[in-house]
Amino acid sequence: MLAKIAAEIAAAGGRAYYVGGYVRDHLMGRPHGQEEDVDVEVIGLDPQTLQSILSRYGDTRLVGKSFPVMLIKNRPRWDFTVPPKPGLSAAEASSRRDFTINAMMMDILSGEIIDHFNGQADLSHGIIRHTTPGVMAADPLRAYRACQFAARFGFVIHPDTLALISRTDLSQVQPDRIFQELLKLLLLSARPSLGLAYMLDSGILEKVHPLLFALTTCPQDAARHPEGSVWEHTLLVVDRAAGLKSSSTYAEAYMLAALLHDLGKPQTTSAGPRGLTTYGHDQKGALLAFDFLHGLTRHRRLIEAVTSLVREHMQPVLLYKQRDHVGDKSLVKLLERVDLRELLLLAEADLLGRGQESDFRVIRQWLEARLARLGLKPGQRLAPLVMGRDLLAAGIAPGPAYSSLLEKALDLQLAGKSKTEILEALLKT
Repeated sequence: MLAKIAAEIAAAGGRAYYVGGYVRDHLMGRPHGQEEDVDVEVIGLDPQTLQSILSRYGDTRLVGKSFPVMLIKNRPRWDFTVPPKPGLSAAEASSRRDFTINAMMMDILSGEIIDHFNGQADLSHGIIRHTTPGVMAADPLRAYRACQFAARFGFVIHPDTLALISRTDLSQVQPDRIFQELLKLLLLSARPSLGLAYMLDSGILEKVHPLLFALTTCPQDAARHPEGSVWEHTLLVVDRAAGLKSSSTYAEAYMLAALLHDLGKPQTTSAGPRGLTTYGHDQKGALLAFDFLHGLTRHRRLIEAVTSLVREHMQPVLLYKQRDHVGDKSLVKLLERVDLRELLLLAEADLLGRGQESDFRVIRQWLEARLARLGLKPGQRLAPLVMGRDLLAAGIAPGPAYSSLLEKALDLQLAGKSKTEILEALLKT
């Protein structure tokens, strides 16, 4: 259908081009999913004529003010853009794009590539380079996009572009837009560390994300962490986590937890007879992770999932070390606090992020075996035999004692008692 629309545009005296990520992905040999956005730039027509053509294919709507985009309702996400100034050339239209690799145009009818900024050369050499000096000021979020593309494609940011990013004022960028780019960096990259390193080098961390920047100067005990600082450890962890991400059931929370898991170390690291210690960094880190995320998004479920993973990220290793003394109740309580499937993946990435290979299977197998004794799997919680409504039905009036009674009920359940036996025991209390 796009070809048919492009033909009508041509008959009216205009020209329709694929632009942006569609062209980039096409030249990289990356498949473009049917559900993904397709950006179309229309040159040589005024907005009214374009809307008249598009309306033959469905109701149209106009979004955006600075650069109006027309959409056809109930169709795939095809964005049709007409340059805001009448008579704007293809070269001038391309100059509004962020990076040379995104500024190429492909004629929908002929397939001809129009490349005014040598984007094909930069694409072949893996370089992210800005089109014109004003593109960052026009939309400072592009500073994050450069880092995201670097991680996503394994490209390098051109030194001039990195210098431009370092001079860019990011104070007015909407937090939710930053959050979306950060998620893309973490979720679409085999090595998120590449983009995060550029965020440090360009000054983004220092200017916008002080909690992450603090990791860069926080030392670690060399015997336990030969990889170096907390930041260097974090970069290794996010890359390891990216490699395990396909097993996650909540990749957004998992990858964010990998990034933020040691956020508490700068405020808890101290030197003593045992060297550098970080007692309580997991608990402190959960609080700081909440602050970090709450400053970027109001996605409550996601924030809760991330903070619980950060708070509990040491538990699998600690429980295994104390395995001869770990009771069933400790495991049941852990299952209530966090999704153990995600926690095991995070703990594995954390262990691997020490710059050396480590076999996490023994820890996973031990935990799974212990849970199997209770008839549980890592993603399950123990269904309590006795709940508050059962106490009420048994004639026990609601009150402060409920909490301790339910704890005792759980102990009896883990001891193998039936519901009837548990209630009888509680009534004798």
